[in-house]
Amino acid sequence: MNAIPLQACASIFSGSAVVRGSSDSRAVMVGDLDGSGVLPRLLTRVGAPPSGTLGALHTGDVVISLRGNSNNAAVIDPVDLEGAPLFATLDLAVIRLADLESVCPHYLATFLNLPVTQVVLSDSREGSAAKRLPLGPLKSLEVPIPDWPRQLAIVALARAAAEERRLADQLARLRSTLINHCLAEAAALPMKEATL
Repeated sequence: MNAIPLQACASIFSGSAVVRGSSDSRAVMVGDLDGSGVLPRLLTRVGAPPSGTLGALHTGDVVISLRGNSNNAAVIDPVDLEGAPLFATLDLAVIRLADLESVCPHYLATFLNLPVTQVVLSDSREGSAAKRLPLGPLKSLEVPIPDWPRQLAIVALARAAAEERRLADQLARLRSTLINHCLAEAAALPMKEATL
């Protein structure tokens, strides 16, 4: 399997300066990226960036956080672009793949969100309190490019694992609620009835 620098298959650039409080556009921000590869449905309303910026996000763009202790990534899907124009803020980088038929954006986001990739990226973060990933190391990041069926299989496995984690978390919350309810009811019983 060939590995190539990310910049060999994509354009990589910083997001745009946006003005909060306005509502003619929306923005993806660092807090919107949770490592799942998917954006939340509700995004912050902002004013459009100044003219001369690189413009709105496109379907298939991958956004990655440049600030913080993790560099989570997500893919811009068609549903994300419904409604107002969508931009990435300055704390994000936009990865625009040159050929969407050779590299699946969801595969790239999955690869970027892998713990092993996060370790590689963490070695390039700068700063003490507010860590920041410069664009240079991101551009030179070696990305393995498997064949298309394998890329899709990797994406499917990652989605299944994420769904399993979501269901396990939901089950743990429901179990905790049930146990707390049972304990509360048991505590309300007279002591002679509370035998096990």
